[in-house]
Amino acid sequence: MMCTKMVMVVMVVAILQPPLTNAANIFTAFSRGFERQEEIQTTVLNQGSGWESREVPGKVWACTGQEGSNGQITTSKQMAAFLRLFSYLDGKNSLGQKLPMGKPVSIEVKTAADGSREVNACFFLPERIQADPPTPTDPLVFLSQRPTLTIFTTRFGGFATDEDKWMREARELKRVLTAEGIETREDLQYWNAYDPPYKFWRRRNEVWLVKPEEQV
Repeated sequence: MMCTKMVMVVMVVAILQPPLTNAANIFTAFSRGFERQEEIQTTVLNQGSGWESREVPGKVWACTGQEGSNGQITTSKQMAAFLRLFSYLDGKNSLGQKLPMGKPVSIEVKTAADGSREVNACFFLPERIQADPPTPTDPLVFLSQRPTLTIFTTRFGGFATDEDKWMREARELKRVLTAEGIETREDLQYWNAYDPPYKFWRRRNEVWLVKPEEQV
């Protein structure tokens, strides 16, 4: 019953809201209707003025790639991405099992030297299925074993449904870190959303910039 309600909420909002026109708006689709989920546990390493560094443990994420023209991703492709990942959790896997969903919803953004981007949208898988998650049966969904990472992050509120918002936050964090002599990778960042859409106050969004030595 909960699964049916979640899909209904996604579809209704997709009809009522303005068209989703960029990668960051995947969050809008992915977070709708979900109840409280288990959160990935990170370790705070250091804190500065407006930032903190953390160790993010290596974990398995369920992901699907995103494609678009000139960096823009259409509404239909974003909804298709959501449905692919949700279908995996809803039983479209090698065991035919319904699986729990963790948080955050995470967008991995890889930028090539020519400025092109590879964008993967991912659901965190809770600890009780980390050791042996079932294999997706949709060839467009894959399990990604992210390595342990050292990241620098800043937290901000509101509804981060605009790609420009995420990029502004990333640039501001980069500026602050650079002023303190801290370098981060230019080719990789993560955009993370923790809250469902019905939470209106004290929302949590985080940009993660990665320590240069870290390899993915």
